[in-house]
Amino acid sequence: MKRWLSPLIILLCLSITTPALAGRVNMKKIKKWPDADKVLARSFDVWMTDDEVKVFEKLSTTEERKQFLEQAGYYRMWESIDEEIMPAVVEGKVVKGMTQDDVYMSWDKPVKIRKDFKKDAYVEILYYTFEIDRKGNEFLLVDGSQTAYKNDEVTYYVYMDNGRVFAVVEAGQEGNVLDELIDEKTKAKESRDAAKPVISEEDAPDWSAGDAGSEATQPAGDADAEPTEDEAAE
Repeated sequence: MKRWLSPLIILLCLSITTPALAGRVNMKKIKKWPDADKVLARSFDVWMTDDEVKVFEKLSTTEERKQFLEQAGYYRMWESIDEEIMPAVVEGKVVKGMTQDDVYMSWDKPVKIRKDFKKDAYVEILYYTFEIDRKGNEFLLVDGSQTAYKNDEVTYYVYMDNGRVFAVVEAGQEGNVLDELIDEKTKAKESRDAAKPVISEEDAPDWSAGDAGSEATQPAGDADAEPTEDEAAE
């Protein structure tokens, strides 16, 4: 069974409220689409060209949309999502362990990317700004988009370490993130070191014996060998 069924099963079994994202697909035009198709539209419009968006919005069936994404090469990215990460992508959330592509599928491209480092922690920080409406709902702002109302805004920082999300924090709460990353790296190294086998002196191989043995196994037929013509002449 293809991975295509995964988001459909999730959406049928759970009641999911997807964040209102300011992507390039016009959500009003696809409001009658199945929820799983809307997720795919939101996930891939970040990479689509304007012409691709126009074509995609006019497709009539789920199969046509899937076929379009396969031919355009986008669907391979969907199939490569880790199973434990898939529910978060479907819900439009960003969680620890995601790749950058996963993050873009959930939250589109960031408004800014900054690099930071401390000791052994070298990270990329993705900036995302959300507008909060009067009901407390958060709307992702993309390319300076905003609603007609002057609502509060909140910025989230997505910390990427070695191509994976390490942490997602609200602006003003990022003080200890790098320290936590360093601590986690230190513990991981200690765990790897502890798992290495320890060889005592008694169990250590005797390399000198191996050398002697190799000499002992050398052909020993020189003494009985018939002399060569040169040797006979001598």
